[in-house]
Amino acid sequence: MRNVFYLENEWLPSFPAHWIMSRLKDHTFTNTGITFTKADLVEDGNAVLSYGQVHAKNNPRTEINHELIRFIPNSFITNKESAKVNKGDFIFADTSEDLEGCGNCIYIDRDIELYAGYHTTLLRNKSLKCGKYFAYLFMSDQWRSQIRRKVKSVKLFSVSQGILNQTFIILPPHAEQVAIAAYLDKECEKIGREIELLEQKADDYRRLHRSLINRAVISGLNPMVPMRPSGNDWIGDIPKHWNYERVERYFHSDTEINKDFEFTHAFKFYMGTIVPKNEELEEEDYREVYVRYTKVKTNDIMINGLNLNYDLKSMRVGIVPYNGIITSAYVALRPFDGVNAQYFNYLFKALDYRKFFHGMGKGVRLTLSFNELRTFEIPIPPIYEQREIVAYLDEKCDKIDSIIEKIEAKIERLKELKRSLINEVVTGQRAINTSEL
Repeated sequence: MRNVFYLENEWLPSFPAHWIMSRLKDHTFTNTGITFTKADLVEDGNAVLSYGQVHAKNNPRTEINHELIRFIPNSFITNKESAKVNKGDFIFADTSEDLEGCGNCIYIDRDIELYAGYHTTLLRNKSLKCGKYFAYLFMSDQWRSQIRRKVKSVKLFSVSQGILNQTFIILPPHAEQVAIAAYLDKECEKIGREIELLEQKADDYRRLHRSLINRAVISGLNPMVPMRPSGNDWIGDIPKHWNYERVERYFHSDTEINKDFEFTHAFKFYMGTIVPKNEELEEEDYREVYVRYTKVKTNDIMINGLNLNYDLKSMRVGIVPYNGIITSAYVALRPFDGVNAQYFNYLFKALDYRKFFHGMGKGVRLTLSFNELRTFEIPIPPIYEQREIVAYLDEKCDKIDSIIEKIEAKIERLKELKRSLINEVVTGQRAINTSEL
């Protein structure tokens, strides 16, 4: 039975009696990262990690993923030695789009020529002995609760140096820090391998999903039907009896801004679908933000036309499930009366899979608008065939979606297991058997 010392502290009421609680700033100090923009990045130069890489899904947080490293010219590092990292330091993102990301960081696990980049705080390690243990501690919900209680936001949460410096940490004896880090490395790697296999399986089903849609809306359901060239390399051959018509023949873009605050339920893109956007905003903040959104109606087809040179893994198209609002940055295609919107939702998804929209946009950010899209010609089957295709794809895609949903549920359970494991072990709530390490 271990002795546990109870401390009057909200973030960690109890921990092993021989561990010490201390202020983070007693063992570290902070510096700001280098300020630059994405346009300043170069192919080769000085290695840098910015807040985007800190928040990246493939950031392991307990070591550097070299795939995340970007580069800036020499001119940006002049007199910026304070932003150069040392082994054992941490790079924290100083902003986050959600509370969950507040506290995200990268542990510098090796000697490397590297700088902290824009919107980051460099946490200098003065006396934290086993840096990887603290990398795991900084991942725990208990430690992050100290940050989450202090940050405020309307659009972005700001994690200031002051907030970081006000946090407390716990310090097991050095040997225990090393043992805990080694144990979590071993167990998290096992869980990570299981997650990786399941994610690959889900990706295989998503590819099948895309293939079914692509084939049905471009070639039809009858493999024996005569084909003819569409005249568009992106589309290829289409059934001989199909028409080929402009987008504006079936859609218009007569949308309105939500200036009268008629709607308060907003949508966002998620994995190729339009879903409710859950935001924790005060009423006055809702009004300030949502009066600038676009009103959308049931069966409007939305296209994410931002940064068309950036690969969104074919998730730019979705259909609106009911009346609401969405950010005005998206293209809204409103079907004319009698148009089978579900068919066109599948068609535009297939065009998205074929990178049809890439390179179509205007301006520095390659942004798509209805004007760029309305004159493009698309394959149009007879209305009865549109209904057949929709019925076929609804049935097939629903089955695949159900399988993917079950796989993703398993992935989420494994992620929660990993999260609970880190939370319990790193705070001393679960003892580990060091003899097996």
